[in-house]
Amino acid sequence: MPTLYPLKIGLRYFISRRRDRFLSLVSWISLLGMAVGVTSLVVVMSVMNGFEAELRGRVLSLVPHGFIDGPERRLDNWPSVAESVSRHPGVVGVSPYIGSAAMAMRGDRLRGIQLFAIDPLREENVSSIHRQIVEGRNLDTASYQIVLGDILARHLRVSVGDNVNLVLPTVTVTPLGVFPREKVFEVVGLFKAGADIDGNTAFIHLADGQRLLRLGSAVNGLRVEFDDLFAAPQRLADLARSLPEGSETLSWADTQGSLFQAVKMEKRMIRLLLFFIVVIAAFNIISILTMAVSQRRAAIAVLRTMGATPSAIVTIFICYGLMTAVLGVGLGALLGVPLSTHITEIIGLLENLVGAKVFNPDVYFISRIPSVFRWSDFIWIVGAALLLSLLATLYPAWQASRIQPAEALRYE
Repeated sequence: MPTLYPLKIGLRYFISRRRDRFLSLVSWISLLGMAVGVTSLVVVMSVMNGFEAELRGRVLSLVPHGFIDGPERRLDNWPSVAESVSRHPGVVGVSPYIGSAAMAMRGDRLRGIQLFAIDPLREENVSSIHRQIVEGRNLDTASYQIVLGDILARHLRVSVGDNVNLVLPTVTVTPLGVFPREKVFEVVGLFKAGADIDGNTAFIHLADGQRLLRLGSAVNGLRVEFDDLFAAPQRLADLARSLPEGSETLSWADTQGSLFQAVKMEKRMIRLLLFFIVVIAAFNIISILTMAVSQRRAAIAVLRTMGATPSAIVTIFICYGLMTAVLGVGLGALLGVPLSTHITEIIGLLENLVGAKVFNPDVYFISRIPSVFRWSDFIWIVGAALLLSLLATLYPAWQASRIQPAEALRYE
């Protein structure tokens, strides 16, 4: 018999399934289920990639790639250390900083914050706070000015030009007793990174921080920017060997890593949940082939008497089952790719039609659905769906190959 006859017969069986309405209905359900599963996986994984990229871009726009803290969080000779660090391969920016917890107060409203004292000019090399200012301006002089996150400003009910009291975790000893150190700052700008740091972070001038914390000319450490975000942990480890004894290093993975790990875990869970749609479609393929084998026992017996080998019978029914999978996966891919690459425009159109926002920027920090399509995810989804479908065809096809011609034709 011709070499390609199992493929031709498998294709013929797939086309002729329309004669049996129930079998045809189950086939269509399986095909559409596979298409919906693949489409959902492609679109949702692209959106999750977009969320991850958006989060990384927003958070790391204000958080440097690395921190270098001096011994006991005091670095006296920071200019020479900064010069040495800046010559290290891969370093593109270095800026001194002072970091402290503080309490921001305005009237009866208060909020615990993370306070950073920075050099505005040097800071442009390690973060983009100057580009995130949405109201007012950036710091320019050491005259007790402060830049707040916009959510923090709303909580305190302040705007540009208002005053905010900062209470620091240090004390001032006076004849009347011991009091926490407190200073009034003028709000000169509001920044918006689109992340939770908008609600708990503030920036002041480096000189103001040195005066408040009585550090003299010293700082807590350096903020460092590298040319490769993901190489930061290793490069900081290399830098540590040339730093003053007792210095400590932290990378963005240490300060923000748990946030991105949570996003990755969510991606895995969503991928697993949506993949169950594909699994259900694959189980339908088992049902389709089992019914097809039962209906075609006589035809299988005739093929065996004509010289068809058991392996040829297996190939026939594998081809039959894979046709449903290939069409379903192909339809899902044809729908998923354009949907994932244009989901932002599609959602924007729907928002205009219904007159409502899908995402509240004050809650989700974004006003649109981001999407990043990756071919690696697409190949994984398509490959996994086809592999699962192939596995689903094996048992019914093997059962078909075990049919004995004499037994099958006895009552025909």
